[in-house]
Amino acid sequence: MGEQPRFTPKLVPELEKTPGDRDEGADLFVGEYEHSLDAKGRVVLPAPFRAHVAERGYVTVLDGCLGLWSESEFERIAAKAAKAVEANEMEPGAFRRMMRKVREVRLDAAGRITLPRDLLDGMGFESQVVLAGGYKRVEIWPKQVFTETQEIDESAESLANSIVSLGFD
Repeated sequence: MGEQPRFTPKLVPELEKTPGDRDEGADLFVGEYEHSLDAKGRVVLPAPFRAHVAERGYVTVLDGCLGLWSESEFERIAAKAAKAVEANEMEPGAFRRMMRKVREVRLDAAGRITLPRDLLDGMGFESQVVLAGGYKRVEIWPKQVFTETQEIDESAESLANSIVSLGFD
């Protein structure tokens, strides 16, 4: 038998909350930061994000970037996925594939996390990255890919329309 995993998904009552509900002190990632990625895959985590992953965080591949979640948020997501498997709303194989791609990361004394090489390979990561707040996660983008994505995805008009439609006028 191999080493036992350190993380066991737990079903938690918070899953029943509506998407707009937030607990006091809940992890919230906002802002955009550009940093260097060294040859060992280390990147400085911006100070506003560090408190949320002080003990450990979880990182995996998203669409064109890496996603980083706090331990508590990842536990919530994993528990929700495990519950979906139990309810036959998610294929067990999809859950297994999802969990295999997740890696635990920890802050070092310099406030850096080491991004696993197997997740970085093939995604266009070079020496510069953008760490962008994504509400409940941090998105870690290769700078060039981030720049291209922003040119395609965002315009001042579409952002303004989205903000107004949410009632922020």
